[in-house]
Amino acid sequence: MNKHGGYYGDNHEEVMDFSVNINPLGVPEKLIEALKKELEKMARYPEIDGATGKEALGQYLGVKSEKLILGNGATELIYLFARSLRPKKVLIVKPTFTEYSKAFRLSGSSIYNYYTDEEKDFTVQTEELISEIDSIKPEVLVICNPNNPTGVFTDIDRLVPILHKLAEINAYLFIDESFIDFTNKASCISLIEKYNIFILRSMTKIFAVPGLRLGYGIGKEDIILKLNQMKEPWTINSLALSGIPVLLEDRGYFNMTRSWYLEEKQFLYNELKKIPYIKVIESETNFFLIKLLKCNANSLKEYLLDKKIYIRSCDDFQGLSDKYIRIAVRTREENCKIISEIRQFIED
Repeated sequence: MNKHGGYYGDNHEEVMDFSVNINPLGVPEKLIEALKKELEKMARYPEIDGATGKEALGQYLGVKSEKLILGNGATELIYLFARSLRPKKVLIVKPTFTEYSKAFRLSGSSIYNYYTDEEKDFTVQTEELISEIDSIKPEVLVICNPNNPTGVFTDIDRLVPILHKLAEINAYLFIDESFIDFTNKASCISLIEKYNIFILRSMTKIFAVPGLRLGYGIGKEDIILKLNQMKEPWTINSLALSGIPVLLEDRGYFNMTRSWYLEEKQFLYNELKKIPYIKVIESETNFFLIKLLKCNANSLKEYLLDKKIYIRSCDDFQGLSDKYIRIAVRTREENCKIISEIRQFIED
């Protein structure tokens, strides 16, 4: 069974869910109003490949719509990319999102792992990774940027030497930028013409719409064409399609989120750092990876659930263990509550 964040127990309404990296400000009001009107059109088929959605995204990102592909959530596109390319060897930078390994393994790929090191703050060591590429000669390198669950971002100037090495062996960089909207960091979009890059994006996190399932990919026209040849029709429903321009145009919601999030993230980080016997990894996104120095994740998780708080244990991430948890940035009231309860548990 897939293990991901998200509390689905009987008292779902009462539980503070810190396990999902979703904007706690909730679904934008403009989207809710737009979707109410769209419900009247349910008797019609949606566009078979989401042309209007790609057009809106293209204008927003400054790229041709032919360089875009829509997905029923970003996860659909991970699996689509894997079965479209069917690479013999895939190198994955870990610890990271578990669906990459599963998708490529299902497509018959041999999986190789490059592990980032806690002692080096889980940052990618460029020369080390280049050496691994030299040795393994993968057809695809997978990097999540910012990375889930560590929150670490690899800047473009450190990626370029890696891209040079991949170009030498005609390999692809599959880079997941699903959390980049929470940063002020530069995307790899400017590099797609020069290198073999496929960029994965999600609209789920920043706009708090995981139920709508909205993801997209960006790349050269040849890779997008290859993916479209393997893609099932009608994977994007009409509600999701109609929501794309509404979300992209809602700059008020986006700016409000960024302003709130930067302040609240700093507050949560500062307070967590004061708790003894835990190590908080600095994060470029809307969650924190925490190492527990005195207890294990499951005992803390059980304690917090009894207090109606749910967290993500990280023992299923290769390269981590039951000493790690991940918590998302939530509202001030909720953040104060989890800080208080973790402190109570650790100090007892």
